[in-house]
Amino acid sequence: MSVKQEVKIALVKKGWSQRELARQMDISITYLQDILNEVRRPEERLKQIENILGIDLKKEA
Repeated sequence: MSVKQEVKIALVKKGWSQRELARQMDISITYLQDILNEVRRPEERLKQIENILGIDLKKEA
């Protein structure tokens, strides 16, 4: 499952939008979408997403 799919499922469970997640992370929605589309893979932001949503995004390289 992709990062985007895993995050989407977690957002639905929380009743949040991507915009709300970006707000919680204090980043732009555009930057969040780059992360979710795997254009960027900043480890610290992936960890932040895991912590906020309570998920594990461990993925093969």
